Amino acid sequence: MSTTADQVPGPGTAGEPGAGDGSTGAAPDTRVEHFDPAAMNAVGARPPLREYVRELWGSRHFIAYDARVRLAVSQDHTFLGKAWIVLNPVLLGLTFYVIFGLLLHTGRGIENFVAFIVLGLTMFMYSSRSVVSVSRSMASGKALVRGFMFPRAALTLSIVMRDALTQAYALGSILVFLLIVPPLEPISWTWLLLIPVFALQTVFNWGFGMLLAPAVHKIPDLANILSFFMRLWMYSSGIFYDPSRFVSDERILALFHFNPLYQVLAMSRDLVLRAQLPAWSSWGVLSCASLLVFVVGFLAFWRNEESYADER
Repeated sequence: MSTTADQVPGPGTAGEPGAGDGSTGAAPDTRVEHFDPAAMNAVGARPPLREYVRELWGSRHFIAYDARVRLAVSQDHTFLGKAWIVLNPVLLGLTFYVIFGLLLHTGRGIENFVAFIVLGLTMFMYSSRSVVSVSRSMASGKALVRGFMFPRAALTLSIVMRDALTQAYALGSILVFLLIVPPLEPISWTWLLLIPVFALQTVFNWGFGMLLAPAVHKIPDLANILSFFMRLWMYSSGIFYDPSRFVSDERILALFHFNPLYQVLAMSRDLVLRAQLPAWSSWGVLSCASLLVFVVGFLAFWRNEESYADER
């Protein structure tokens, strides 16, 4: 079978324009495409910051879906399922109440010490759980990171969103707990201000987790050290006591004041247990710490983007 239609006409052949067919024909396309190797990017290369943020926004549907799936399967292996989202902070709070309240009497002078501990633990454990999970995200999501091209910060954000959804359920249940377990706490409009405190805490968790993620990815042993560090941070944040009752040195009290997680606990207790507005200085410390840690953490995570898919 003839395939002359696919043959390249040579000089003087019938396919050449003007060679006896009376047609003028179009001149052959002589354009040459130039290839610039400098325009190529290596697979997995870190994109510019603005493009990275745009790609992260483009991944928002994946982030939301992944967060919902992570929450849905988080307690599927247990009989009580998602009830443990509420039971964990309540049972842990009651355990510490027995130790620090009934045995050590650190709650002397604090009204409703059970609520004081349960609310404080619920707020702090949210940060502890979220920061550790985000810092380990590149190792826990190794198959996803190495198998697909996407901004790696999307994986950290999906973990933060899962933890935020978990915390929202836990906080709602804790507020109901305070309304039905004596001594009862009256409902106040100040409870609504837990929302901005919760939002600032979430921003802090995400930023601090991203700040630690590159180091934990390079040195996995740091993840174990981080767990001890978070435990030390918990005991130094006034979960089981009011620092002003035990400390008179203004310099030590200043360390508590500039501890963002201490401010989260103190502000939450003011809003829920005392129905009073936190000082403006407390809002300032928490807001500045959250935004600063987020910006620094995001930039640090972005600068190490290329290293997360490395085989080790």
